[in-house]
Amino acid sequence: MHLSGIDQVIVVLYLAAIMGIGLAMKRRASKGMSSYFLGGRQLPWWALAMSGSSSYFDITGTMWIVSTFIVLGLKGMWVHWLWGFPITAFYLAYMGKWIRRSDVMTGAEWMMTRFGAGRAGDIARLSYTLFAVLTITALLGYGAIGMGKFGSIFLPFSPTVCAILILGVTGIYVVAGGFHGIVRVEIAQTIVLSAGAIAFAVVGYMHFDAAKFAALVPASWMEIIPTSARPSDLQGMISGGTDYSLFGALMAVWVLKGFLLCLSGPEQLYDFQRFLAAKDERDASKLGALWGLIHTVRWPFAMAIAIMAIMGIGNAALDQQLRADPETALPLIIGSMLPVGLVGFMLAALLSGFLATFSSTVNGGAAYLVKDVYQRYINPKADAKRLVHVSYFSSALLIIVGLIISVFGTSINAAFLWIFGTLAAGILPPNVLRWYWWRLNGWGYAAGVFGGMVLSLGQVVLDTTYLSEPLPLYIGFPVIALASSILTIVVSLSTEPTSLETLKVFYRKVQPAGFWAPPRAAVLAEDPDFKKQTPFARDVVNTLIALVGITALYVSMLYLILHQLTIAFSLIGTTVLTVVILYFTWYKHLPPAREAGDYDESEVAMAAAGAEFAEGK
Repeated sequence: MHLSGIDQVIVVLYLAAIMGIGLAMKRRASKGMSSYFLGGRQLPWWALAMSGSSSYFDITGTMWIVSTFIVLGLKGMWVHWLWGFPITAFYLAYMGKWIRRSDVMTGAEWMMTRFGAGRAGDIARLSYTLFAVLTITALLGYGAIGMGKFGSIFLPFSPTVCAILILGVTGIYVVAGGFHGIVRVEIAQTIVLSAGAIAFAVVGYMHFDAAKFAALVPASWMEIIPTSARPSDLQGMISGGTDYSLFGALMAVWVLKGFLLCLSGPEQLYDFQRFLAAKDERDASKLGALWGLIHTVRWPFAMAIAIMAIMGIGNAALDQQLRADPETALPLIIGSMLPVGLVGFMLAALLSGFLATFSSTVNGGAAYLVKDVYQRYINPKADAKRLVHVSYFSSALLIIVGLIISVFGTSINAAFLWIFGTLAAGILPPNVLRWYWWRLNGWGYAAGVFGGMVLSLGQVVLDTTYLSEPLPLYIGFPVIALASSILTIVVSLSTEPTSLETLKVFYRKVQPAGFWAPPRAAVLAEDPDFKKQTPFARDVVNTLIALVGITALYVSMLYLILHQLTIAFSLIGTTVLTVVILYFTWYKHLPPAREAGDYDESEVAMAAAGAEFAEGK
């Protein structure tokens, strides 16, 4: 399958424009670390929301989503709890403002505001940095696998060569532009991507034939709630290395993992960066809401591709290739069923999604390497110019390592499950506890993270060396998560707690919820008038309302494409009702906007210094 000359021109012009924006931002990004990684915290909330949403809409992930709908039908929506698809409900209700109040530059640097600047805080920061670098390189490898498959449909090269070409060319603007370039490019990308997704959703809606489709799928394909833990139509169903026979057990793990992820805050690391870049906690909350809304277009687009793939391309060879590997449905449908010109537009739209995720991942990973490795351990006295140059090198290094990883991977599903299932199982328990339990200290956090990473990598060795088939997620995830939880709690209780001075600063500034009695009592002893900006009970109610609204909105899009209009509009009505309620329970109670200069960026350093003194370093 080859691109026409017109389509090639459209794609080349689009890539040239994107790279031009990135290079144009090079001068602004080179002003310093805050400018390179956070845009100087001067970017508007709606721009950050568009950037974050498009970062979630990547080609590889969309190829995987399409494949789950093809194989599982509407029940495939349950799989997407694995990456916490309704997490924006938590972002808008409280997690976004918690993150922004910390006033740091990276998630690892955040560890020092939570655990102090002593040895415990340092080991927590190091553990998170290593986890971040491991996860980001794995995500880049996962993305490269998808781009290799995608590119090989249109280019006369192998998937590996396609991945090298695409990541190599687009890496130029990513390395040069920094966060200013990324966000500004992603505004344009979000517009192009949303327009392309909506256009193709309309094509899929018009292409759908209910009678023909019903003859091609089992009746249970239309059921979003399984009738049993072992659905009869899924017995023996294996796709992408996953056996869906015991669907009930998998569904329980997907939901549990997704809920823990939502409680723990951003796990994909570059999304953490979006909230740190907001001007204040009000903007952080608003960007979380818009982020979820913009992401809606991904679902009708994915379902449109899925139904067109099931109904067939009409070419025997392509239909056979589609049946052999459902993960290739996205490029095959676009390349074979759209007219000249529209193919180029759709490829440009999808490249927008890829570039958004790719650039955010690389920029986020470089932030950890520079701030939490190079500046922390190698060259603490490096000036701003030197740090930006190291940022360029770090970004390039991450891209190269991601490409190397992709050479050894063939399945998007397998890579995704390891990153978001197995690897995440070890990091989630300490990541949840850091927000809600005062007694968690840096030693306990590091023990949980290091232990989880070792167990996750150990399962890879077990699966590839000793077992004939990979360990099912419903066995591996609970075992690793439970082991990490025990390790985290036991080590925390066996070592000295974080200094009360550090906890007081953290509690007063971030205003977390949960089990914080000692720090809260200490803060009130010093300031009896201290009061949180928003009661957490209200945050919980808003989270639940938003959770219902976002889920109803996303699922309604699936039913809309399937011509199930009564269900679709009932769900949309549910979403509208939740929006009206949230206007009064959430929007009217947002924190006030901060004026320029209200935030003192030195507070973090002062808190760390106080903690260092209190811990007797």
